Amino acid sequence: MSAFFRIARAFFCLGAILAGVGCSTPRAVFDDSLRGRFEYAKSLYDQKDYYGAQLELNKLTYISRATEYEDDVQFYLAQSYFFYGQYLLAAEAYQTLLRNVPSSPYARIAFFQIAMCYYKLSPVHSLDQEYSRKAIAQFQSYIDTYPVPDSARLANEIRDLRLLASEATDSARRATYEALIARLYAQLGQLDTLRLAEEKIMECRNKLALKALDAAKQYIQLRAYRAATLYFDEVLTNYPDSPYYEEALLGKIETLIVRERWAEAENEIEKYEEKFPDKKYKVEGFKAFVKEQLLQSSQTIIK
Repeated sequence: MSAFFRIARAFFCLGAILAGVGCSTPRAVFDDSLRGRFEYAKSLYDQKDYYGAQLELNKLTYISRATEYEDDVQFYLAQSYFFYGQYLLAAEAYQTLLRNVPSSPYARIAFFQIAMCYYKLSPVHSLDQEYSRKAIAQFQSYIDTYPVPDSARLANEIRDLRLLASEATDSARRATYEALIARLYAQLGQLDTLRLAEEKIMECRNKLALKALDAAKQYIQLRAYRAATLYFDEVLTNYPDSPYYEEALLGKIETLIVRERWAEAENEIEKYEEKFPDKKYKVEGFKAFVKEQLLQSSQTIIK
């Protein structure tokens, strides 16, 4: 299987992942060779028989080692696990692919799919968020490892190559231009996964922020106001871009007032007014009360 064909198929599959479907190729005639057995397993995958594909591909993991089909077998085994909802097995299979065949054209997709496995394993915010943190770390590592391509440059190169291809009289040269165009389109397709990675990071971060906010509210119900303040601080410090920032800041102001931490409360009120100038009315009552308490405290000290 040529390197270019495998690269092209890899990026086609990535587009299919984002669309929520599997990639497809014509079913091969079955024979008992490694190629024939792989094509049979692949045909099951194409038919969305992911369990059947798993069974067949698992039989090939050993005999395909150190062959041109090693990464094909491992990749589609991981994909079969993923689409069958077995995310832990899928993550392990993708990791095996990256470990055994790091230069595979499937490497980028596998890297991204590991993060998607963790994302899929991430539960509702009220439960343990280990996999949310793993997803954030893996998505961020993906972004750092595969930076955003220059879309304007790629578009210009595609335009130039299309012009050259249209003017080429030699079929071999035209095929070369078309192959280069396909590779550039594949690079443009990387933008979709990078955007999706950023979206999933934000989604997971918001889940962590909401968990911390709920913890703060629970501590308020228990009248453990110091602990509540700490959890409000977690939202404010670690997730300032979350939609729960304002609620956490207001919550912190209230807990500081309950704890009679007047100077700290005044600082947080000023922070709120600076951050939300069009919502100053929400803290006017707090502000007046805190100023009165500070005035009384200063008068007591003078006496």
